[in-house]
Amino acid sequence: MRNVTLVVGLAWIAAVAGGPPAGAQEKTPARAASFAKDVQPVLKASCSKCHTGKDAKGGVDLSSYAAMKKGGKSGPVFVEGDPDKSPLVTSISGDKPEMPKKAAPLTKPQVAAISAWVKEGAKNN
Repeated sequence: MRNVTLVVGLAWIAAVAGGPPAGAQEKTPARAASFAKDVQPVLKASCSKCHTGKDAKGGVDLSSYAAMKKGGKSGPVFVEGDPDKSPLVTSISGDKPEMPKKAAPLTKPQVAAISAWVKEGAKNN
């Protein structure tokens, strides 16, 4: 009986003194969003029919990072660090996204990946 009391007492001390609150989980850091791995494949699959090369609609060429960085006829494609001011993100977001016009809307995970990439600085990685 004495051993049980000791074990229970030590467990209580450990829980109160050093452990995370009940139900709390440690978050593992997510990897940074990658243009090459997360963004470019989505853009290639869903946007390249209309937004590639010199004849890209609206002058928005989404075929490469360098082309995107140039922007389109209406201005920048993205604003580093600000998805809410980035036409790339705003045009694919919401219940009835504006883009892509002639294809199925992007999935929520695809939109989230592109938004995260812009929020993290829209790096060419």
